[in-house]
Amino acid sequence: MHNSIRGGTFHGQVVQAGTAHVTVGARPPTIGGLPPLSSVFTGREQDLADLRTLLTPDGPPIVAVTGLGGIGKTTLAIAAGHALVAAGRVSLALFVNLRGYDETPVEAGQALDTLLRALGVPAEHIPPDPETRATLYRDQLAKHDRGVLVIADNASTAEQVRLLRPPSARHRLLVTTRETLPSLGARLHRLGVLAPEAATELLDSAVRAARSDDDRIASDPETARRMAELCGRLPLALRLAAAQLVLDPHLRPEELADDLADGADRLDLLHDGETGIRVTLERSYRRLTPDLAELFRLLSLNLGPDISTEAAAALIDRKPREARSLLARLAGTALIEQGTEGGRWYLYDLVQDYASEMVLRHPDGMGAALGRLLHHYTTCSGLADALVRGLPVRTTSDRFGDRTEALAWLERERVNLITAVQRAAASGLPRVAVNLSSVLVPHLVRWFRTDDALTVTGTALQAATESGQTEVGVMVWSNHGVALEQARRFEEAAEAHRLVGELCRDAGDPLGEADAYVNLGNALRGLREFGAAVEVQRQALGIVREHGDRPAEARTLVNLGGLLVEVRQLEEAVELLREGREIFAELGDTYSEATAWASAGVALGELRRFEESIDAHERALDAFRVLGDRHSEAKALGGLGAVLLQVRRYEEAAATSLRACTVLRELGDRHSEGLAWRNHGAALSGLRRPDEALASYRRELAIDQELGDLHGQAESGTRVANLLQAMQRYDEAEAAHRNALAACRAAGDRGFEAIVLTNLGNCLSATGRFEDAVSAYESALAIDGDPDGPGGEAGILCNAAGAYASLGRYEQSIEALQRSRDLYRECGDDAGAAMAHANLGSVLTQAGRFDEAAEASRQAVATFRRAGVRDREALAWGILGDALHGAGAEAEAEEAYERERALLAEPGPEASTR
Repeated sequence: MHNSIRGGTFHGQVVQAGTAHVTVGARPPTIGGLPPLSSVFTGREQDLADLRTLLTPDGPPIVAVTGLGGIGKTTLAIAAGHALVAAGRVSLALFVNLRGYDETPVEAGQALDTLLRALGVPAEHIPPDPETRATLYRDQLAKHDRGVLVIADNASTAEQVRLLRPPSARHRLLVTTRETLPSLGARLHRLGVLAPEAATELLDSAVRAARSDDDRIASDPETARRMAELCGRLPLALRLAAAQLVLDPHLRPEELADDLADGADRLDLLHDGETGIRVTLERSYRRLTPDLAELFRLLSLNLGPDISTEAAAALIDRKPREARSLLARLAGTALIEQGTEGGRWYLYDLVQDYASEMVLRHPDGMGAALGRLLHHYTTCSGLADALVRGLPVRTTSDRFGDRTEALAWLERERVNLITAVQRAAASGLPRVAVNLSSVLVPHLVRWFRTDDALTVTGTALQAATESGQTEVGVMVWSNHGVALEQARRFEEAAEAHRLVGELCRDAGDPLGEADAYVNLGNALRGLREFGAAVEVQRQALGIVREHGDRPAEARTLVNLGGLLVEVRQLEEAVELLREGREIFAELGDTYSEATAWASAGVALGELRRFEESIDAHERALDAFRVLGDRHSEAKALGGLGAVLLQVRRYEEAAATSLRACTVLRELGDRHSEGLAWRNHGAALSGLRRPDEALASYRRELAIDQELGDLHGQAESGTRVANLLQAMQRYDEAEAAHRNALAACRAAGDRGFEAIVLTNLGNCLSATGRFEDAVSAYESALAIDGDPDGPGGEAGILCNAAGAYASLGRYEQSIEALQRSRDLYRECGDDAGAAMAHANLGSVLTQAGRFDEAAEASRQAVATFRRAGVRDREALAWGILGDALHGAGAEAEAEEAYERERALLAEPGPEASTR
């Protein structure tokens, strides 16, 4: 480098030193002696501002910029020197490179010799003793009233810097070092890697520094960001990568990024013939003591983003307090960093690459260390999972104080646990991979980390398959099927569970076979094959009861109970859920007990036992809150919102559903979020806020489209269409109905297609297109496989009857309503039969058959009164009034109308479920 002293008046001999740079501030101050500012200095504005604040007369006398080699400490220090001289804050800036990581570092006496010469002291006047030189150095600094900034670059020990301390408050010493150097007493400023934007800007600037019109980085920002991440956003690595592009003007950034993505070759690529990342890190590594070097190497066995003190202790087979001390010392060398959260440590990506190289060069003890790390993760995961699920824990460990701490640990270590499964599988430890995955996957599924769950099960499955261990494979396939089910890949999930059943049957494991049937039933439920789902779960219940396995019995009861709700076998569902819940309570399985309460809440709501339903949902909510399970809590909120809708507590329903939407969105459970938006829309509709309700229904539809859920699109699209129809926006409604119909047909869901066709018929009827409406209804009736069975067909007939009547085809209408009434009676739906009677009364009135109309209407009135459905009873009284009026019984007709008016005037009538 060129050294200069200029911008002032000098007396006596001026000596320039090989590694010293001096800038003397005059009026106005000039910048002459420091190495020049880098042309690509970027992304350090805040760091520079922090240093300028520290390097004031009121600041600390010594400031040390610490950080990894190649992170930009020297560049920042030089920029600070230029800034202080330019601002007139110091009259002189001195720079000396201590070469602390070279083979022969500069000693303190040599550094003083260099600085004294730069300060104008003749060589013959410089004393040989370092202490005496230090005295002369302080005397020389004292001559500068405006202060001097001394930059001691690249120090590796405090001893190199100790004698360079400034003599008074107006002078400052700025040290750059990879070490913490606690004995120096400096104010530390830790330098990290660049922000993503600054890293790509540095790449672009470095390339343009050679050729100003080179826009390869600027024209491909996505690849530039990728390249910056592959360089770990480390300034030296970024400059070395840019140098590759400078050397080869035809090299595309995409090609270079692909090369850098190969971790095995990355350190070789980041070298320019003189310096490189490996060389820089080697200089730090060789200074480590044996115990620190071992710790550094073994840390690379943990593939996650960071590591806890306890996990590191397991790696090196030390007590946590011993490991903590070693980690702190290693962090003091800048080869690792301490996280913002206490007790966690991490390596930059390129340092991780280098540590991985070192552990392969020194493999002694590597296998044992990995085994200890994996054992630590497996043991802690099992304990945490038991606490989170509320299971009794028999252990003397004080690792977790309570469920909240256990849940926080599982989430904090999530990525480490996933990579531990991958590391175990890659290291030929299939049983370890499977055991860890078996406790990790339920947590990932509970928190809707579906992609992570599939990654873990896929890794463990490959390991189990390659090992040929059948009993291990059963566990993995079961977990894999559960993860596939959550991903709504129901066909694949069903195949996985069928395979598990076969493996268990061949192995003579009836309880494992039963568990597979329970899971298979859940997958079939997702495929809407309800009959088959009920059959396999009843089979599972028989097996577990025969073998007296209480936990398995409880799990089967709760799953089967939830399934029976789907097929409207509600009384049995409530009983099974009660049995399962009581067993879970006996076993102390709080999580599963809460799940049973939530399912019971749904079943009780369908039975119109609303107070019991609300109580069940609130019990589930309380338990999930205690467990800290936000995902299950949010789903329970959704269930509670649905019940509040049924009792017309719309404000509460809207607020509850919106809370569920918010949490589910945060957790990434898009499917459940869509269901919560459905309830929110229904509540807003009940509050007569149709525009807002429509927005909520459309959010549900958008989620179903995002997930590619064709059946969901049909259902949510139908809700959008029905609301548009209620808002008399018939053209939009018809289009929405037809979109829902297309989704049904694409999904091959013939049962729901009948429902959509019925709704389309209703829309067409509303616009007077009765012939088209009849065509839609008759197409719906022609479809086999209505999911609601006879009740579904009965509903279609009721709607078709209205269109027939509007076309004057009264006999067809009456015939349809009579058939509808009979079907409702067949499936035990008294409310449906009553509605068919009411409609029959209306059509008979139109046909002039008043006596028959009055009789049908009276039956409807009696049934609705017994059921306590006041709004429907009012409707039936009105129809009876019309029939009596037609028959000339005016007094009786007026009495019927009066009954209708009185019922409609009653506050808060209970909502019908149909």
